[in-house]
Amino acid sequence: MQKQKNLYFVVSAPGLENICAKELINLGIQPINIIRGGVEFEGGLQELYLANLWLRSASRILVRLGEVAARDFPILFQRLARLPWGRFVKPGQAYEIRVVSRGSRLIHTGRIAEVCEAAMTKVLGEKNGESELRQKIFLRMNDNRCQVSIDSSGENLHRRGYRQARVAAPLRETLAAGCLLACNYDGSSPLLDMMTGSGTFAIEAALIALHRAPGMARDFAFMNWPKYRSGLWQQLLIEAKREEKSTIPAPILAVDNNPKAIAAVQKNLEEIGLDGLIQLSCGNMQQLQPQFPNGLMICNPPYGERLGKNASLKSLYHDLGRVYGETFADWQGVIICPESELIKTTGISFSPLLRFANGGIKVALLEKS
Repeated sequence: MQKQKNLYFVVSAPGLENICAKELINLGIQPINIIRGGVEFEGGLQELYLANLWLRSASRILVRLGEVAARDFPILFQRLARLPWGRFVKPGQAYEIRVVSRGSRLIHTGRIAEVCEAAMTKVLGEKNGESELRQKIFLRMNDNRCQVSIDSSGENLHRRGYRQARVAAPLRETLAAGCLLACNYDGSSPLLDMMTGSGTFAIEAALIALHRAPGMARDFAFMNWPKYRSGLWQQLLIEAKREEKSTIPAPILAVDNNPKAIAAVQKNLEEIGLDGLIQLSCGNMQQLQPQFPNGLMICNPPYGERLGKNASLKSLYHDLGRVYGETFADWQGVIICPESELIKTTGISFSPLLRFANGGIKVALLEKS
């Protein structure tokens, strides 16, 4: 009996699509299409479970349920009612419908959602509005065609379950992991996170170095589907645990001049079971000296739009230039910031590895040339 295949879509932050595609390939899953905002692939439940368990740079993973053409609401209702909702939504399951519409006759997103709910009610019966577990349904109307997708992830995949403490302007875990992967970081060389904040770079680096699956300690929406295969999921967890390393091959150092930030990192490390595996230090990056001949140095410094414009930023970036260009001259150096006049204050040449948005601000992952 041939295994049933589905079409899946990995949602990523715009700019990280190629990173996601490489991650899929490393899992033995071949991408079939890379578009702005994500990557498509085909597979069965095993491929879907693997992607949710292992992808570090993805935001969520959708199942393409189907696509219907409709120029009026009665036709939309009829065609949505023919879709195989029962494969992914249990009768009575609570759900929420999110709609976007562009270039179509049907533009009232609230009405489109109502029609979809009526079609689902016809197939599945009334939903339980009291349940906290809500299956997300995504509808996209474009050129009078309605694409229907089912969310398999639940909470966004950046929610690894370890960030219990934070300081100002933290970087999302998926963005941090994507940046590390773009630098070809694999844990085999030292890493210095010299403005660590909540410790996201250092912790994501540790997860990569240990080869620990980022989805090990959380639940997913697919666990509530009618055909959820608990045995398959448990087997994938066992295999992932078997592949995990017990020690980090090369040191990871996290530095910040704010004692509260170091305390936050320590709490997050304890939460994820990495206590003692990352070297924490409270101090100014201007006083740092390399402990090793080479490695990867990374930081996400303040930039005016993010934490309020400040005249001292130019002085900070001047100091960054000295640390990157002189003190750690033999290290691979990357920095996240806008491609603006501020980065020129460093006095050294950078080239972009990635471009994406952080907190609504256009930034780049810039590598020291």
